[in-house]
Amino acid sequence: MGSIISDWMNKRRAKTGAAPNAKVRIEPMTGLHVQGQSLESPYVAGRREWNERYGDYIARTRTWQIAFFVSTAFSGVLVFALVDLSKKSSVQPYVVEVNKLGEAVAARPADIARPADERIIRFQVANFITNARSITPDRVVQKRWLDGVYAVSSASAATFLNEHYRKSDPFEKGRNNLVSVEINTAMPLSETSWQVQWTETTRGLNGLVEGTTRWQAILNLTVFTPTTAQQIIANPTGIVIDQITWTQQL
Repeated sequence: MGSIISDWMNKRRAKTGAAPNAKVRIEPMTGLHVQGQSLESPYVAGRREWNERYGDYIARTRTWQIAFFVSTAFSGVLVFALVDLSKKSSVQPYVVEVNKLGEAVAARPADIARPADERIIRFQVANFITNARSITPDRVVQKRWLDGVYAVSSASAATFLNEHYRKSDPFEKGRNNLVSVEINTAMPLSETSWQVQWTETTRGLNGLVEGTTRWQAILNLTVFTPTTAQQIIANPTGIVIDQITWTQQL
């Protein structure tokens, strides 16, 4: 009996066009039953369709925005860290020992000021006197010599040199004369003092010799370990001329 009633109901729905599981909605204005339509509000259906159509784009945009801000913040942290690291950077000088062929045989950090080799000191003091006393009409070369002299001079030695150059301006003398220096001897008097003897030859711009004089200087030295790039370039040996006295010999 139940199957007969079920068949009859299905036939009736087929005639009326109603689906077996169709929902029945009551029209609020007429009070009539409307079959085969959803009970969902058209505004809600439209909002769901809008979310399905544009929601993915919004979600993707928001994801990229978050990723952009995170990457920007991370880049800012990296830049700050690099700037801070650059301020704390330091230069570690190394002493490299070479053989007669110029090949490196040993290297060690120059973290402690060690007694400089006597040959290096002799070269340093001879080069100092040569640059300090030589005169050339080429102002660029003259300035380069003086820069090298002051680079290895202490405050006391720089004061002595300032007084000397104030009385005998090498740039002014270079307009009419050239002075060449020939080192005769450079020998240690103690661990910190050296005696240098040299001959100065003055020539005119035509190359003719105008005079020759003999000089002697006593130089007091100090040694430090260069640590910055500027110190290493200006004075890699760390030998500094601390006190100067020179006199002309008869």
